[in-house]
Amino acid sequence: MNHLTRVMVVSASLVAALLAGELAVRRLDGFTLVSVRLRQSSTTPAEPASQPEERRDRQAALAMPLAPGVDAEWYDSDPTPIPRYPDDPLVMERLQRYPNDPIGALLVWNPLYLKQQICAGNTAGSLGILDDFLVFDPIEDSTFPIYRHLPNNSAPSWFTSNAFGWRGPALALKKPPNTIRIAFVGASTTIGVHGAANSHPEHVGHWLNLWSQARGLPLRFEVINAGRAGIDSASIEAVVRLEVAPVDPDLVIYYEGANQFAPGKLMRMPPALAPRPTTTFRKRSPLEDYLASARRLLTAFDMWTGGNGYEAPKPDYPVVWPGGVDESHPDITQKPLPMDLDAVVGNLDRMRRTLGDGELGVSSFLWMVYPGMQLDLSKHLTLYRYLNDMYWPATYAHLRRTADFQNRVFASYAARYDLPFFDIARDFPPDPLLFADAIHLREEGMRLQAWIYLQQLVPVILTRLDSGRWPRAAAPLPARNPSDYAPRLMSRRDIMSSCRP
Repeated sequence: MNHLTRVMVVSASLVAALLAGELAVRRLDGFTLVSVRLRQSSTTPAEPASQPEERRDRQAALAMPLAPGVDAEWYDSDPTPIPRYPDDPLVMERLQRYPNDPIGALLVWNPLYLKQQICAGNTAGSLGILDDFLVFDPIEDSTFPIYRHLPNNSAPSWFTSNAFGWRGPALALKKPPNTIRIAFVGASTTIGVHGAANSHPEHVGHWLNLWSQARGLPLRFEVINAGRAGIDSASIEAVVRLEVAPVDPDLVIYYEGANQFAPGKLMRMPPALAPRPTTTFRKRSPLEDYLASARRLLTAFDMWTGGNGYEAPKPDYPVVWPGGVDESHPDITQKPLPMDLDAVVGNLDRMRRTLGDGELGVSSFLWMVYPGMQLDLSKHLTLYRYLNDMYWPATYAHLRRTADFQNRVFASYAARYDLPFFDIARDFPPDPLLFADAIHLREEGMRLQAWIYLQQLVPVILTRLDSGRWPRAAAPLPARNPSDYAPRLMSRRDIMSSCRP
């Protein structure tokens, strides 16, 4: 056999082997064997048609058991729009002056916080952008809360605030008769998207009043959204004590689990971390339309490199939990708790004691992450980057484990003090199309979150109504009205002049 013949025989054998391999992969993956372009075999069960993105929340809501007296038709109803205020000349001037920081320019800052941060040389975000700041006179000598919102205002692409600076309709200082007040406190995941028509507390208030009317109850519900973006439990505690408690709420619901969430503290990492991989977004190649074997090989490559929505490869840094911590049943009196959760527990204690005849409720917190999650980067690139950049090098599995532990701490806290616990994370579907990133929800996600709160709130309300605990008589007016704050301007120069040399 001459050389050319040997080459032809080897080539034919190689082609036959590749063809046999391709046919085998096609058979395994459910493609027809004879088509040139890949086609699913008629014997392969068809994948269910994907739901329209805008209806995923509704279908999830309608599949849930309803609380007594709740009508599923309410899900599509919205609160009455709050009339917007005319444009404020001060607001418009600041938006024009600070186009790169429209949010920070309109916040009403605590001047003690500004002094602390600017004198320490902190130039992050607004602290390094603004030449002057709107400030309020703090009630006490504390840096918390670090800011408030403008009162009675409707800035462009912003929610309408009431006299207290809270998102939502006007509210009297003294609670009216036959009224139940429920306040939601937290950070950005509570205040919601500034430009959205409604946040989840506004939906809850609307549906609770529909529920009361349907049952013929002589009750009205007033729901407060006292959240504000970027704050942690120390600021939330100050908001509850200085602003919310004086308006005599019957129930305050704490929802926060990101701004003090520190999964990296449980990882034994070297001083210099491995570099973050570059997010890749590889479109399907023409080869993958014709060869099932190529599709398999490139999918395996994607899984290794983190491209096309698979989790980015991460160094295997060991996880170390504090000794004696029961991960499944955490003891909330134990110190230290992982991830500094004992600091959060301490602030929950202070909120609970502050409320007097009112109650504190605690909610589990939503995290859109689970081991093996693959995302469509054409739709979920922000979520992918949030998890793989902001929390680098924590794995999806570690993030899920620590988020679950945090929620168990919240549940244990509620159980220890017999507080209402709203397990939103248990009932919310792990659907990335409802999330903007790992913690912030799209508008349809906020609606679904509110619906879940409604189903869990109604049994709590019925128990308190049946016992005669609610409605309560209004408490005496507080010595100080928390809506009495007048924003004023303070220059960076004035702040820096107060710094010690």
